[in-house]
Amino acid sequence: MSITVTNPEGRNIEFKDQRGPTCGLYALSFVLEYLYDIKIPATADGDKTRESLRNKFKKDGRTVIGELYDATPDMATYIEKLAPSKIKCQSVACDVTSIIETLNGGGLCMVPFCVDASGKPDHSGIHAHWCVVQKNVAHASRKLADTCHWGAKFLFDLDVLRTSNNAIQDVLESWWGKDKDSTGLEYYSCDSEQSATAVDSLGEIHQLKPGSVKKIPATALSRKLAGKMLVFTR
Repeated sequence: MSITVTNPEGRNIEFKDQRGPTCGLYALSFVLEYLYDIKIPATADGDKTRESLRNKFKKDGRTVIGELYDATPDMATYIEKLAPSKIKCQSVACDVTSIIETLNGGGLCMVPFCVDASGKPDHSGIHAHWCVVQKNVAHASRKLADTCHWGAKFLFDLDVLRTSNNAIQDVLESWWGKDKDSTGLEYYSCDSEQSATAVDSLGEIHQLKPGSVKKIPATALSRKLAGKMLVFTR
């Protein structure tokens, strides 16, 4: 699934549904093309020789399997170095005023939040996810904006999104492995590095590919994501 968004210059940019736990990289790929006409795919679709954000972030030690757990100034600086003469990225506090000012100035916001099963923000503190806030929507009493993630467009209340962002909690270390028959980036949560099987959210059991299990370290998302967002300007 994907959507196509037309930017102010009239270029059509596809926002693709993520493959595997790579929501932040798919959001970033969209932002880079939308604002700066920089075309770097989020993933290489199995071709390890192809340039992709996932391959670069892995090589530079910024991700394990494609997750993006960082909205700090350090990450903003790293992203700017992907194309120093073009990209303008900052880590700022996630608040409604900053989002609106960024959008009014022609920029985009990458906002981490807690996502529910329907794709909307919740306040659970878990299931950290990324979206791109793309355009203000006029409303008499609420602050609304068009938002993209999962290859689809959503209408989010910005006050709800901010509250969801601030609720993000720390995560413990976890292990993820690939289905033995999969050629994609679908990783499944498992119990340890020695796990041979994993159970997905629907209860289906997956036989894991030997050697595919990776450990994602415990991460203080309450400091690296909560209360923060990445803003991009021209």
